[in-house]
Amino acid sequence: MRLSDNLFFRRLHSLTGAVPLGAFLVFHLYANSFSLSGPAAYDEHVRFLRSLPYLHVLEWGLIFLPLLYHSLYGLFIWYTGANNFPQYNYARNGLYLMQRLTGIVALVFVVYHIADQRLLAAPSFFTVKSSISNPAVFILYFVGTASVAWHMMNGLWNFTVKWGIAAGERAQRTLLAVFSVLGAGLVFVGLRALTGFLG
Repeated sequence: MRLSDNLFFRRLHSLTGAVPLGAFLVFHLYANSFSLSGPAAYDEHVRFLRSLPYLHVLEWGLIFLPLLYHSLYGLFIWYTGANNFPQYNYARNGLYLMQRLTGIVALVFVVYHIADQRLLAAPSFFTVKSSISNPAVFILYFVGTASVAWHMMNGLWNFTVKWGIAAGERAQRTLLAVFSVLGAGLVFVGLRALTGFLG
């Protein structure tokens, strides 16, 4: 059996994306929405988060290690997986293709974002504002934020299918519609938060 076909690794891949990373993304976009209230509100929220006890343990256990596994195994799936979208233009093949493409864009964006806002600078309203004042970086943040949000919501739908939560065609169609609406909402929240740094 190929590593990419191993049920345990695939389920762990979907689980890491759905639970720790999905929850973190929603929270992170919510936290970024403090930008809409101005620099003082945003920086106060950042200071609160940076003061949490055991922050490094939480970050590594709930964010960085799951992100590392999800990204590496996702790249492995991307490299070894077959894509028949051009030959068989079914909706699910299109979703599969988009999941792969947004995953690559999301990975590039997240790596840049971590380096830009954590490794090279202390996180603050003005470090984000200064960074996205560069048009190329703003485009990366715009496309990256939308890609991460879409990738997560489509991934959550995949999670419900793989784990047997949506156990029928009707349930899968219904949940796809629900997650599509939620995904559009999350994209809106993320991009709206981004505009708060432009003022």
